[in-house]
Amino acid sequence: MVETLFLAGPEQVTLPRQMFTGIRENITPTIAAVTALLIVFTTSALLALEWLRGRRR
Repeated sequence: MVETLFLAGPEQVTLPRQMFTGIRENITPTIAAVTALLIVFTTSALLALEWLRGRRR
């Protein structure tokens, strides 16, 4: 994503660049909710894996 912003010229519109522009211009509660759900899911998955590792010992 970051590479696209630096390497693409002003006339090139790539998908990551278009997504970044859309998020920057249109902040909606839906984007915030999805982001929060992804953070909760990732954190709970990591905690579950650590718990399972602890049970093996």
